[in-house]
Amino acid sequence: MFKERIKTHHSAMSEGKKYVRGVAGVKEALSEGRLDDPGNATIYVHVPYCSKICSFCNMRRTLQTPDRELAPLIVRDIAQYASLPYIRDTRFDAVYFGGGTPTTLSAEELVSILSAMREHLHFTEDAEFTIETTVTELTQDKSDALVAAGVNRFSVGVQTFDDRGRKSMNRTGTGDAAYKRLAALRQYKDVTVSMDLIYNYPGQTDEDLERDLDRIAALSLDGFSLYSLINMKEASIGEAQNEERDERFFMRIAQKMRGEGYEFLELTKMVKGDRYKYIMNRHRAADTLPLGAGAGGSVDSVALMTPVAVSEYASYVEDFDQRQGMRFAKEYDEVTRFKGDLQTCRLPRNEALYRDREAYEKMRASLLEEGLIEPEEGGYRLTDAGIFWGNTISRKLSELL
Repeated sequence: MFKERIKTHHSAMSEGKKYVRGVAGVKEALSEGRLDDPGNATIYVHVPYCSKICSFCNMRRTLQTPDRELAPLIVRDIAQYASLPYIRDTRFDAVYFGGGTPTTLSAEELVSILSAMREHLHFTEDAEFTIETTVTELTQDKSDALVAAGVNRFSVGVQTFDDRGRKSMNRTGTGDAAYKRLAALRQYKDVTVSMDLIYNYPGQTDEDLERDLDRIAALSLDGFSLYSLINMKEASIGEAQNEERDERFFMRIAQKMRGEGYEFLELTKMVKGDRYKYIMNRHRAADTLPLGAGAGGSVDSVALMTPVAVSEYASYVEDFDQRQGMRFAKEYDEVTRFKGDLQTCRLPRNEALYRDREAYEKMRASLLEEGLIEPEEGGYRLTDAGIFWGNTISRKLSELL
């Protein structure tokens, strides 16, 4: 049905330019209290540093020692946002430290940011606090300090336990060391542990994949993200293997890990205990407050993007009263939820968004005929084959909006 598989949600939606309503001053836009508080807002903290650049990556990051001004700047930014009535009335349900590698910051720096959040902002009783990390950056002392400060979810960039594969991805340390670090994290009470898995990288065999899956199962991780290698211009790793192998590997992951108690939460995530509140709330168009150098988010329909250079971020923090964002029409929230439905493996429930209902019904019939969707109560759910093609389906359906 499709000629080419889209592998990432970043390419899965049409642009939202038609919903842009112009520049908005942040202080003025958030100067009034909330009319309601669903208690599902999130925070994204971006740390743009890595101690080593992975060969498959093109994220907003830089290979350098962390600037020691970053954490104090984030702490100051938290206090400034907390002075605004809209933020004061908001309860945050999830915090996500991403990058880059957040754990390139010291334990003391990360704890200072977490402490500032607790001091100045309001959180739900069961709020989720996630730290992205590599295996080598997360020492036992650092993980102890983070858990004591309230971190209750770790997302670990393992990618593969296979040493040959790790070398091709420019990962540090052995697969055995990665396994032991994950096993140590599993010892914390009430802490969710998830990892990233890359499949279909150059030279990966069926046996390599089986060993990775066996190790995930043996650790009984709460969840894992599964990413088929994407051929990016900026990446230095060789190209992914052919699409036939890509699909075979995906189907093997789905089949085997269902047998281990995992189910799809997203197109690229299987879980058996991981709620992943940060991303699930974002799929429902929750506010996301961006902090740190290179962070993006949206608060009360005002989209914000912070500078990635710390020197520019310092000016951004200094000039808080003049900070500006881009206001979007409130209707764009429905587009976000449309995309969120697809990312969580179902056809969008708001069918009123389609400009051409006949074209949508024709495509839905084709998806049914091809076995890519199946009926469920209240709508349609993607089958495993549909999940494999999920981002492509998302793109095709978004073109009908």
